[in-house]
Amino acid sequence: MRNIFVAALFILFGILSSGCGLDDISDEPDIPLPLSAPTITKTLTVGCGGNYCGSSENNYTGSGIGIWHTKNSEALSANLDVKLYNVADKEITVIFTNEGSNSVYLPNITIDASLLKNIYSNEFVQDFNKIIHFERRVDLKELVKQDVLKNQNIELTPSKAWSKGSQKTWLIKPFDTLEKRQATLIEQASSDGRIINFWVEDDEFQINKITETILNDIISKFSNIYKRAVNLAGEPWGAHGHSRLIPSDQPLNIVLANFDKNGLPYGIVGYFWGTNNFLSKYNSNSNEALAIFVDTETIYNNNIGILYAVSTMAHELTHAINFYQHDILSNGDSFDTFLEEMSAVMMEDIVDSQLDEVYSDIADRYIKWLADSSNYNHDFTNWNKGSGSYDIAASFGAFLLRQHGIEFYKDLLKTHSDSSALSAKASSLNILDKTIKKYNSKGLEDTLQKWGASIAMMPDGKSPENFGYPKKNIDSGFYLKALDGSSYASVRKLPTSSPSILKTRGNFPFLRKASNGIYEESFIVPLNVSVSIIVK
Repeated sequence: MRNIFVAALFILFGILSSGCGLDDISDEPDIPLPLSAPTITKTLTVGCGGNYCGSSENNYTGSGIGIWHTKNSEALSANLDVKLYNVADKEITVIFTNEGSNSVYLPNITIDASLLKNIYSNEFVQDFNKIIHFERRVDLKELVKQDVLKNQNIELTPSKAWSKGSQKTWLIKPFDTLEKRQATLIEQASSDGRIINFWVEDDEFQINKITETILNDIISKFSNIYKRAVNLAGEPWGAHGHSRLIPSDQPLNIVLANFDKNGLPYGIVGYFWGTNNFLSKYNSNSNEALAIFVDTETIYNNNIGILYAVSTMAHELTHAINFYQHDILSNGDSFDTFLEEMSAVMMEDIVDSQLDEVYSDIADRYIKWLADSSNYNHDFTNWNKGSGSYDIAASFGAFLLRQHGIEFYKDLLKTHSDSSALSAKASSLNILDKTIKKYNSKGLEDTLQKWGASIAMMPDGKSPENFGYPKKNIDSGFYLKALDGSSYASVRKLPTSSPSILKTRGNFPFLRKASNGIYEESFIVPLNVSVSIIVK
């Protein structure tokens, strides 16, 4: 098990951020909804069906997973009286999920410390330096709108032709400063009709660093992954109607450079920067190239460096594709940070099965999500500096993929918002909800409840339909690995106290035990909060 944090960088038209789109600075503050004296009473209903569902009215059937559920969508607060039978010696998990668009005040709920089986160890998770920057410098939509060619006969600067042995001084910017690095084009490959150039910073192409053997392995793996990614998500560059951008016919450049020269892997491992897609006469920071940059020290300073680098390339390629497909072709219809990043880690999840039977970046992020109890009560749409946002996005994205499949992912990338007047976050939430409804008519809110229920650690192959992280076959040798709850239960870290506020789209899980085979308790449930009770 490896212990890492990665900040993949995605920068649009001069926006510098951690592998993402736009910082969400325009939304109104999230003011929690108040609690009031309950005016209604809710009752639990059976929350599962079919194989492996162990619920029958208010009784556990004795086998499978028992799931019960209710939601308060009627009053500022409601009473809930719980009484479940035949649950002796079973693990009982209660999960409050905020399905609304506002945080809510939560009444204090006592935690039974004797039930916290946190066999949690730092062997699985470490904290890494989270280098994240958000700088909004340009109104992207307005810039693209102004740049649309009025005269389609304008001749664009011809594409540059590079060949093996070509040298170029690349401007790299994984951090705040722009640096010049000399690199040589070592190898070229072709995949799905596009030339892929592999550049290595001159000081890095040598024994004990990036060798010819390492580079050939990367080229072989990425060429296969590239074709798959493009078939799923679309081309990373092509025809457009903008006079300030590089020509439509472009190779993809993979630039391997030593970002920080600290002798260590990780930190910021890779980035895509949309500024490079401008002609330099319009943006002096541009390399005038379709390019992805990857840190060399991460490749040769750890035992999974090649796998991690290629997975990172798939992540950054997704950003490049989204940039072209949404920002350029759709005139600035960009994903908000959370959806941009979630789509990129979902691509990693899809392609990793082709890299190695054991390697899984998504499993590592899933572990980090489970092992930090603060991740549960977090709005996955808020991309925060120094947070576990990647782990939360990866866990939710992995759940969506395993429940809805690869067609869901393809639809997600090609769906657009219902209104251009929405904020970036509202627009991306609209896209996500619309796509989910194609596969689950109840949409995002219902999905949040079922994802929250997965904190109860659903076993692979023995969970009711629509719950957990089952293995899912795709095609052509691609598959999604199961995230078996029973295998990861030992790293799950549950909250040790009740939060005063349940954040928008957040979860609060805790454990309970039966008395004489009966679980009985009363709760006050805030508005738009659902309660799931899982017995297994």
